[in-house]
Amino acid sequence: MADANNLIINAANVTVNGTGSDSGSGGNDNNDVLNWVALVVSLVALLGTVAQVLQQYYASAAGYSNCGESVMGEWHKSKSRKFRLTELRFEVQFEAPVIFVCPPSNTKGPVKNEPIHFIRGTKESLANTRALLPQDEEKHRLEALKENQVHTADNERATWVTLLSQLQYMEKQSADWQDQQLKNNGPRNPLPSLAQFEDHSLAIAVQSKKRSWDTMPLEVRKPYATTAMCHLLEIAAMMGIYWKEFDRSKDKYRAEGNGYMLTGEQARDLGLMFTFRISGKSHFEENRVIPVDEVKELCCGYASTIFKETKDNRRVEFPNEESKDLGLLQLGSMAEIAETMVLMECNTNTANYFRQDGHKHTHLFPVPFELLGMLGKTLHIRNSCYRMLPNPTPCQWDKNFFNLRKLVKEYANTIQEDEALPQIPQIRALEDLALGVVSAIKRDKNLKIPGYSMHLLNTLHDALDKCDEYLRFDRCDDEKAKADRRDLVQMVLREHFQEILKMINDPEDDKVMSNPAQRVGEDSDPEKRRARQFHELSAANPEERQVKFMDIYFYTVLDQVRDRAVQSLIRRQSSTRYAPSTHERESSVDSAKSATMKAASAPSTPTLTAVRPASPRAPLRTYDSTHSAPLLQLPHDGSKPLFPDEIDTELGQEAAAIWCTLVFRMLCWLLLHDFHKKDVQIPKSELLGSRLPVYIA
Repeated sequence: MADANNLIINAANVTVNGTGSDSGSGGNDNNDVLNWVALVVSLVALLGTVAQVLQQYYASAAGYSNCGESVMGEWHKSKSRKFRLTELRFEVQFEAPVIFVCPPSNTKGPVKNEPIHFIRGTKESLANTRALLPQDEEKHRLEALKENQVHTADNERATWVTLLSQLQYMEKQSADWQDQQLKNNGPRNPLPSLAQFEDHSLAIAVQSKKRSWDTMPLEVRKPYATTAMCHLLEIAAMMGIYWKEFDRSKDKYRAEGNGYMLTGEQARDLGLMFTFRISGKSHFEENRVIPVDEVKELCCGYASTIFKETKDNRRVEFPNEESKDLGLLQLGSMAEIAETMVLMECNTNTANYFRQDGHKHTHLFPVPFELLGMLGKTLHIRNSCYRMLPNPTPCQWDKNFFNLRKLVKEYANTIQEDEALPQIPQIRALEDLALGVVSAIKRDKNLKIPGYSMHLLNTLHDALDKCDEYLRFDRCDDEKAKADRRDLVQMVLREHFQEILKMINDPEDDKVMSNPAQRVGEDSDPEKRRARQFHELSAANPEERQVKFMDIYFYTVLDQVRDRAVQSLIRRQSSTRYAPSTHERESSVDSAKSATMKAASAPSTPTLTAVRPASPRAPLRTYDSTHSAPLLQLPHDGSKPLFPDEIDTELGQEAAAIWCTLVFRMLCWLLLHDFHKKDVQIPKSELLGSRLPVYIA
């Protein structure tokens, strides 16, 4: 501005001097020329001054160039300058997304009075979320590169723009794949109606929030998106991204999978900042996670069970509180699995198998998956082809060592051939369900992509519903009878896992298998023979594993579980009714043996004596039935209660039927749902429902 003023003064001086020295018409002409020159110079100087002033005001709009299309994509249209008269400067305002996870029916978001837009992969959803599909993003990028002739990596883009694009791609590709599956594998006439987006209970939603560049931290040079820690975990699980590092003490986070990478660290003056990158090819077909609300629990190491009350509005009141019943299982770490075993009232040895190092907890597959299959809530959406779930356990799900389809077939063969099983309605119903599942498996085998036919998945879903109805005693209105059924189910579960883990970790197993010469003398001892069965299972060839597994379960495990579950239930009812004690622990293996020896002198009752010649099964043991009052009011067919003179046989049959139902349910659940081999849970159970704000660069 000083230079411009000097130019104006000099021009005025030139004008005055010219006027005083010249005379006549020639002088007048010269004066006119000088005046015009001075005027032009003055105008140029004035314009320069005005331009300089305007530039300084516009320069006060810090961050405006950082909100361009190359950074924010379609969101750049929301940027604007707002003049602050009191401060004589411009403020830059823009809109950035708030990303969260909720059911499609949700109408309330974290930003008040802003519409909620769900990511659905449709044109309307793309327009509402201001996103482009990846192929359109790439086309747009190449056009920009062609115009600018700059052939470098496109690292100017905010990573949340890429995230929104990939989320839209996830919904679109998975929906297209499911439509194709229906055409290829579905029954010809009539075609079932596919589950729609509204049938999902989990969706990704976006709201826009107006922000000011004035509030941006100094280290952040691009607009960021906002979410919460729990939502970020859920989005990562839905996209098939598995955590490799989750160190909250050092604020180091890294997740990889399905061609994506997610890293996080602490940003000064802001909080946790995550960066989303594409590292390879991605697809959302058979690996698409089932869009159900329970995914929120699974990705934090929790699992809802069939005994969870539907009236529960929240999963846990406080993330750090312990579960008080079998409605919700904690499986996120070995220590949490040990606590779950304690919750099931297992003995200390069983809990220590998970709590202490050096113990085994795998047969054909890890035992925690067996618990998940026996009790886990059915999460498959009827008339959909999605099967994948986040792994809630620290164990790896590797299907190379077993074949679930063959296991189901062997189960169906065994439950038909085993004459020692009680011929009660539930056992006959299980035979029919197993045959129906085997038939669906055979039909599915001949299809283009086995494992995802609508007929097979719905058949498995129906079978699980029937098992749940029996285990929960849904058709009974008597709350006392329901509670008794749950007690017996819990006893069977407890004794089953105590027996399985004891057999897997039996020290005699290792001794005998390490010294084959010793095996000859051990064959006559049933206990020694039983101890090494799981070791023999590990040594079996792939075509023999399934048969060996079912033989162990039906002809060894069932006998022990049935007898001990009945013992424990009678002892619990007896001690509660006649001799309550706050110090007595539930029966362990040794106490069960002593109770059996004590019961040998009691009057005998009818027993199940049918056995399989190749694998003799012990008949039902007899128990003390001298009490005049009934020990348990557990109706078996609704006609009469069970009294002491028949309780042993009836309870034994009921326990055997519950065990068979649990094993069949486990096989069907694991066949209906799936886990990725590389997905292993890293302990983070306290982050379930965490609303800790996190940001996406």
